[in-house]
Formats: sequence, C-alpha cells, structure tokens
Amino acid sequence: MKKVFAFSVVFALIFAVLGAHVSAAQTVPVDIWVDIKNGGTAVIITEVNCPLPDKSSLTLDDGQSGAFHIDFSEEGTYSYSIRIEPDDREIYFDDTVYRVKVYVTQVNGTLHASIVIYNEKTDKKISPQGYDEPCTVTFVNDESPDTPDETTVPTQPTESEPPSEPGSATEQPPSGTDDGPKDGDKGSDNGDKGSDGSSRPQTGDDSRLDFYLLLALLASAGLFTLSVLYYRSVVREIKQR
Repeated sequence: MKKVFAFSVVFALIFAVLGAHVSAAQTVPVDIWVDIKNGGTAVIITEVNCPLPDKSSLTLDDGQSGAFHIDFSEEGTYSYSIRIEPDDREIYFDDTVYRVKVYVTQVNGTLHASIVIYNEKTDKKISPQGYDEPCTVTFVNDESPDTPDETTVPTQPTESEPPSEPGSATEQPPSGTDDGPKDGDKGSDNGDKGSDGSSRPQTGDDSRLDFYLLLALLASAGLFTLSVLYYRSVVREIKQR
C-alpha cells in the first residue's frame, strides 16, 4: 500500500512538471518597438483583461529605440494604446495616439501572435498583420516647429502681379502733369506748413501771390500820388485867397 502511494506521488510530480513545461511552451512573447525623435517618454495603456507589459513607460534619447515586452499565454484579442507623456521641455510634443491590437491564435498546438497598429488621427493601419512580425511606432517631438504667424507677415508685391488697370485707384498720374487743385476747388483745411509751423502757399500759387503784391504796391503808389496832388491843390487855393 505504501508503494502504491509512493508511485502515485511520483507520477503526480512528473505530470506537474510536464504540465508546467507545456504551459511555458504555450507562452508567446510580443515586443512593441518605439522610436522617439528628439527623445521623450512613451507610455502604454492596457485595456481590461489584457496581460500587462513588463513596463508601463519607456524613456528614450534621440536616436535610441526601446520596446514594450508582453507575454501571452491564451488565445484572444488584446488591445493597448501608446502615446507620448510630455515633460518640462518647451517643445512640441507629438500628440499622436497609436492603438495596438494583438491577435493570439493557436496553430497546430502552438500559439502565434499577430500585431496590427492604427493611428487614431488618421485611422490608418501602419503595420501589416502577420504572425510573429515585429512592429514599431514612431513619434516626432519637434524642437523648433515651423509655424509662422501669417497675420504678421507683410504682403510684398511680386513681379508676376499684373499692372493696375487704367483708371484704378492705385494708378498714379505721370510726372510733370499738373493735377493740383483747379480754380474753385477746396484745398486742405490745414494747408502745408513750413518748418516753423506757419502756413505757406502751396506749390503753384507763388506767381498769383506776386501778382497780388504788385497790384497792392501800384494801388498804394497811386493813392500816395493822389494824396500829394490833392494836398498841393489845397495849398495853392489857400495862397490865392
């Protein structure tokens, strides 16, 4: 009886070891590789009832690659998300989120895993589906994003712009033509001012002013002459009396 019990214990241990070996052989590993331009930290988010990765975050330098490692032991479809965790640097951090689908199937008693990755911004598949194929997600953290403010850029005319049509508001009169105010036109309320702040006639009125000054001088001379003649006639009359 004791021998039967001993043999039973031995067989149980043998089956336990063989079962553990078979279970270990049925585990399929998956590595999700990550590249981060200009370096940074990527985090992986695990959905419910999915095996946990070996780490929840991955910090890489520029040009360095790393991977999230996950072991799967059962058939099924498993979902994960990977994104960038911003740090205290004053740069643009890539806000792309990648959805990772891992499909674990059993073929001839062996587990296989296929991976499909989707970009949530474009909903585009970026990794082909196939057994045991490696996959990589890439993020770009830009140190100096080129985003000029268009409202502050002055518009410069180009040589390809057509000339303005005759009569348009932008057409300028040819040099040498007199487009000054005509008789009866009203000029500016303030007029042009000299360096001392005093008003002065506009260009083109100097000849008219000279004419008025000449008339004033002639009128003054005539009045003076008439006054002298009148005075002499009065004096002559007084003497004759």
